[in-house]
Amino acid sequence: MANSKKGTAQIKPVTPKQQVVKQFGTKTALVEAIIALYDAPDGSKGKLQQGSNTKLMSHLHNTKRMVAKFGNRSSAVAAVLKLKYPKGETPQSEQTKFAAFSPWRLMDLHRQLSGETK
Repeated sequence: MANSKKGTAQIKPVTPKQQVVKQFGTKTALVEAIIALYDAPDGSKGKLQQGSNTKLMSHLHNTKRMVAKFGNRSSAVAAVLKLKYPKGETPQSEQTKFAAFSPWRLMDLHRQLSGETK
């Protein structure tokens, strides 16, 4: 057992809720920070608000990665469509479908289509 010797300070790991409160104050502020990073689809605020603190922190991290790599959500969707349809003819249904994907899913799909390794 870690830190079980007498006289040593017991280290308690930081919980996801403590992490959210420390960095953002409230869960609502975290959701607002995520939505501010990219042009989120309508109705995503309520859906994000229902997520766990761990998933929201992960979502924030992946959204920051997507913004750093592509700039915004529409650029990420365009990059994925360009890899999937190299000749340029993209069905409208595919554009709509990819526009609803989460940042993590867009990044993962781009990685798969481009042949990058993890």
